[in-house]
Amino acid sequence: MAFRREIVYLKAEDEIFIAGRQALVGHSPVFEDMFLVGNSSSGEGRSAENPIILEGYKAADMEALFTILHPSSEDVIAGKFTLTKEQWVGVLRITRPWGMEKVRKIAIKALSEESFGLTAVDKIALGLDHKVVSWLLEGLTTVVSKAHEFPVDALEEAVGLRTAYRIAGIRSKTNFGATATSITVGGNQCAAFPLTAIRCGFCCKPVVTGGLGCQSCSKTLRNDILGAIYMSPVTEAPKVCLNSTVGGHCLYLRAHYINCTSCHCPAIPHGITCPSCNHHHLNSTNVYLSLCPPTPSHAVPLTEGLVREAFKDEIEECGPQ
Repeated sequence: MAFRREIVYLKAEDEIFIAGRQALVGHSPVFEDMFLVGNSSSGEGRSAENPIILEGYKAADMEALFTILHPSSEDVIAGKFTLTKEQWVGVLRITRPWGMEKVRKIAIKALSEESFGLTAVDKIALGLDHKVVSWLLEGLTTVVSKAHEFPVDALEEAVGLRTAYRIAGIRSKTNFGATATSITVGGNQCAAFPLTAIRCGFCCKPVVTGGLGCQSCSKTLRNDILGAIYMSPVTEAPKVCLNSTVGGHCLYLRAHYINCTSCHCPAIPHGITCPSCNHHHLNSTNVYLSLCPPTPSHAVPLTEGLVREAFKDEIEECGPQ
């Protein structure tokens, strides 16, 4: 007996798509539940004149999906699909609400390849939009750890205000005392610090308690940026000491050797006054940068753990992966 292939007509925007019923039902249990394969009484989905209307779905996304459900002979021979980044994202937009888990995993794997070059910000945005927990965790952990590359004001536009400020909150928790990072300036590797690393040599308290206006470029440097300042590569050899008050090693140096990461010029060439003891620091070496590794009793929580705590609801919404 000849095999009869049952087909279904679907409409997204102004385009009609023809799909095999078995391909849809085999990949998406949601189709039968939602009667998206038509019903015998109305004849919906049985002809191009009476297609199933897919409200809210893009024709381009549907076309990308059917490229996978009904691959060309070239794709079959090559053993892979030749979709663009936007087409794969379109597949993600469809597969989760339709419960197409196998196809969804194919899309996630494809987009994770280096050839598509997803940035940390891309992974956060896509992870939130399409509930991909691996991208969300990886993107957030990277952005939290590399604050000098991802300032909060730049993140607001990319991932939204609420997400950006939760990232800033995580950074503040990982920055117990201060954490040195590394940046390259003119071919030189320089130690970079948050503003909270600048300490007074007299009272050992932070010299900057809020933002700091760079005295060279006037840009406001923020406390939540791990690498807002760095030690100039032409610095006289700093005096390294173990400071028991702050619980870690410190680099004593002159204030004008502390550079701004935005303009690469001295951030405080005219000196700075400690708000706690009123000592003014300029040419003396009574200001220091605190490396301040956390003591066992004040251990900094692992970044991923803090990310999981701050984005607990979003991670739970992703469900099992």
